[in-house]
Amino acid sequence: MVPALAVADVLVARGYEVHFCGGDRGMEGTLIPKAGYPFSTVRIRGFERRLGLTTLRTLLSLPVAGWDAWELLRRLRPACVVGVGAYASGPVVAEAAVRGIPTAAVEMDAHVGWTNRILSLLVDRVCLSFPITGREGGKFVYTGRPIRPSLLEATKEAGRARFGLDPTLPVVLVFGGSLGARSVNEAAMGAFADGSLPVSVLHVAGGRDAERVRAAVARPKDRRYQVFDYLDDFPLALAAADLAVSRAGGSVAELLARGIPSILVPYPQATADHQTKNARAVAGAGAAVLIPDAELTAARLRAEVQRMLDPDVSAAMSVAALALARPDAAARIADEIVLLAGSARTTAS
Repeated sequence: MVPALAVADVLVARGYEVHFCGGDRGMEGTLIPKAGYPFSTVRIRGFERRLGLTTLRTLLSLPVAGWDAWELLRRLRPACVVGVGAYASGPVVAEAAVRGIPTAAVEMDAHVGWTNRILSLLVDRVCLSFPITGREGGKFVYTGRPIRPSLLEATKEAGRARFGLDPTLPVVLVFGGSLGARSVNEAAMGAFADGSLPVSVLHVAGGRDAERVRAAVARPKDRRYQVFDYLDDFPLALAAADLAVSRAGGSVAELLARGIPSILVPYPQATADHQTKNARAVAGAGAAVLIPDAELTAARLRAEVQRMLDPDVSAAMSVAALALARPDAAARIADEIVLLAGSARTTAS
């Protein structure tokens, strides 16, 4: 939802109204109202890729979701309807397209997901976060993935001051999503815990592993390896970093925007293996190293970090990252929405 909020903020700044809708079981029902936007529920169950009782329940929920979509569009009369890839957006965007309301779909990963694959047949515009072979021209527009402005506003000096880092040492940022990533945490401990590499480490290990990681790397009065459950001020950690070790989800766009060379370890259970596709897109451009989860070891991680610490290597990867980045992605997507909406003043997302 963070990328969608970034686009919404741009639209509101331009004088448009934005109304969100989504499923009644996801985080959006909490995050969107907290951000100050109105939110309506679409009663639809998530899809699973195997047949079973859950699939039947999903199919049975479609008429209800269709009614919710019809009622929402009747009430709001939007000038444009935008889907951001979630399954709950499907009925609303499809209903809008059938009714002749301008529509767009935003694909957040380096492949077109199941929902957007169907919607791409109906909508007027598909905004892509990464270049995708076979999806060029026509209704497909490479805009980049929207990011929060705060990610670009933080300075390296402010980031290093926040964490009390040695200004003479390069900084490695390790993170694996909100819950952490066990394989990434294990490899990082093995690669960096002995302190022999000339780096400072900021390790966001997630709530499940943080205490264990913290105990394993503890060195009294040494701030070279800092461990966190999570970070509210994550933009400052990104600003401080010289290279990163992470999964390959939405954070990829943030790393690119800051020009941070990265080692990407895709989550192997991600839907349609989309994280591997994200990582390949970035690694193929020379901005990252892709290590499959099954091949990640402390020795491999340590060797890659040592290689990337070479100033020439890191500088080339940083240039490649910035070349692939679209820090103005939210504005680019807003431009497409405004073009579709014409002169009207209400946009539904």
